[in-house]
Amino acid sequence: MKGLFSADSGIGKALTKIGELVILSILWFITSLPVITIGVSTTALYYAMVKSVRMDRGYFIKEYFKAWKDNFLRSTGITLFFIVCLLGLWTALQMMGIKLNDISVEAIRQAKLDDKGAVLGMYFVSAGILILLGGLFCYVFPLVSRFDQSAVKSLLMAFVMTIRFFYYSISVLVILVALVYMVIRLPLGIMFAPGLWAFLSSFLLQKAFRKYTPEPDPDSDVDAWWMRL
Repeated sequence: MKGLFSADSGIGKALTKIGELVILSILWFITSLPVITIGVSTTALYYAMVKSVRMDRGYFIKEYFKAWKDNFLRSTGITLFFIVCLLGLWTALQMMGIKLNDISVEAIRQAKLDDKGAVLGMYFVSAGILILLGGLFCYVFPLVSRFDQSAVKSLLMAFVMTIRFFYYSISVLVILVALVYMVIRLPLGIMFAPGLWAFLSSFLLQKAFRKYTPEPDPDSDVDAWWMRL
């Protein structure tokens, strides 16, 4: 029995990974409380999850805070971009008397716009914008954790990858939405949902990232762990 649950056994390793996932999720939640830091926390979460939890490189807490510090400015700038987009969308809908959480025939009938078709069209346009922003969110912060480039280039790259790897995009977005819904219904889920999203999504995102990652120099002493995923 002791051997079954030892640190070197399969069950022991699995329990260790689960514990690391939970701790990283809690760290993500705590460091995301100011809201403006959600982006950098997501960047750090993905980096630590892939490097330490999946690839066993470094100590996961140390890697989390290292990535948090190194990517603070770029990730925060991108977070501001998302906040501005969402506020702009919300303001436009409020000005037209449209509420995304009340999609109904009655809501369309009572809207301030005379053209009811335009109101209905705005619902679909708004939903499309939210889906696009969700796709960008799923890609851009993992990209920041992986590539040393400007925030603007990361956003453009995330946009291209959202379209190019459409099935990956839908998959990681569905995982995100499902976990967010679960946390809304079961708040304690926040203790593992962020880490679970990063863990599951990394299997798809890393495949996409490989398309943009040059092969490492075979004579280099650099440990290209990201190429072994």
